[in-house]
Amino acid sequence: MFTLIKNEFIKLFSKKSSWILQIILFVCMLGMGFMMMKSNENMQSYMHSEGQPEYKGGINGYKNSDGTIVSEDLYWNSVDVDENAELVSLTLEESIPQLEKNLELYKSHPKQYSKRDIKATEKQLDYYKSYLEKGETPPNPNSGTTSAQFFSSFGQIYVLPTLFAVIIASMIIAAEFSGGTIKLLLTRPYSRMQILWSKYIVAILYGLLSSIVMAISAFICSYMLPHQSLTSALAQATGDKNALMMAGQLFSSNFLLMILYITIALFFSAVIRSQALAVGVGMGILFSGSILGQILPVIIEKYDWLKWILFNLLGLNNQVIDSAYAVGGNLSVPATVVGLIIYIVLIYAATLALFNKRDVALS
Repeated sequence: MFTLIKNEFIKLFSKKSSWILQIILFVCMLGMGFMMMKSNENMQSYMHSEGQPEYKGGINGYKNSDGTIVSEDLYWNSVDVDENAELVSLTLEESIPQLEKNLELYKSHPKQYSKRDIKATEKQLDYYKSYLEKGETPPNPNSGTTSAQFFSSFGQIYVLPTLFAVIIASMIIAAEFSGGTIKLLLTRPYSRMQILWSKYIVAILYGLLSSIVMAISAFICSYMLPHQSLTSALAQATGDKNALMMAGQLFSSNFLLMILYITIALFFSAVIRSQALAVGVGMGILFSGSILGQILPVIIEKYDWLKWILFNLLGLNNQVIDSAYAVGGNLSVPATVVGLIIYIVLIYAATLALFNKRDVALS
């Protein structure tokens, strides 16, 4: 079995395309880093022209004529607004009491403020308290994307390794049939299950390699952006989670989704004889899945059982990145993970059954 996997891996990397895809991944990451750098420059220029107050490490607030300070949220939600109030930047010590006031107000008026408002404010408090405990100053949000934010989101192109793995998985069996080498492969002392399993493992390993290249590329390219420690709280929306924690969660969720897409691509690779068609179908599923995932929540409101449909589970990355993101049916992250694993097992079992019954004489 190990020999089969080794041979498949050598066969895969003997093709220039396998290496070219990794180079493309690094170049795309470099391009995203450059774009973020330019975006930061434009944002800083715009904020400067808007006359934003000098950043002091906390949230923005309004200083009324009598000297009292209120947060931006409370200021704009107030009935009596002091028109002479001045926009100021608060320190960490000033920000936390203001956010606690906001949270108390939101909880005491559940009809006026949503659970999302409460959760977002709790995350803000966790974020600023973590910096206060460390005696550090949070990065200025007006400076744009930081190095840690870029790394933890893997340059916002984490779909690319999945795309490349889908291409490989779509080709890995279909190429044997279209090239006529499947008959020679089946004459070797291995069962069809072992052959399929070896190709499946190699496709997953290629996806893992692509994910590692993505993470390393993101780390290197993050130095193009304003520095932020990887061990400090990342952003207000993620509370006290740091970049390493967020990157690890995103890497894991994206890899699980990658295995799902590889399994689906392998299924069509085993069914479709045309290598080009197998790749096309695999890519089509990858991109159509995210579109359908946006439409389904509306339908699931009427038919709750549809929350377990595959396309509704494809928002796992969004669940990890944004804790306020709601999957149709309000599934939790563990529930989504379990659902995906079940689909992976079922689709692979169907692939194995079809591959065992397929007549190679027709290839």
